[in-house]
Amino acid sequence: MIEREAMRNAAEVGRHIMQRISQWPEKHSIVGDVRGLGLMIGVEIVKDRESKTRAETERDRIVELGFERGVLFLGAGPNSIRIAPPLVVTREQADEALDVLEECIEIVAGKPRRPGSSGKSQGA
Repeated sequence: MIEREAMRNAAEVGRHIMQRISQWPEKHSIVGDVRGLGLMIGVEIVKDRESKTRAETERDRIVELGFERGVLFLGAGPNSIRIAPPLVVTREQADEALDVLEECIEIVAGKPRRPGSSGKSQGA
């Protein structure tokens, strides 16, 4: 019973995360792609979207900034960030982590976030 609930939660929260980040490649110049299934999600960090040149240093800085803000993101491969929260993560917890990740991406990309802005959709 508990395992089934955790799996259903993983699918639901994973869909929510993917909906939130699906536009990041168009929104953020250093995000090349986002992909995933359930709660195993990757964000590819690139120097520019056209060439898809790997941005290892930038990825490492994003992970470091997240850690400084209390959120642990993992590097995956040479230039991707792995989002892999526990199966019981809530939507609200996921949103908090995504807010931090997006802030870190914007800092590294040289586009600081406006105070009070959030990537969360209204009414979600």
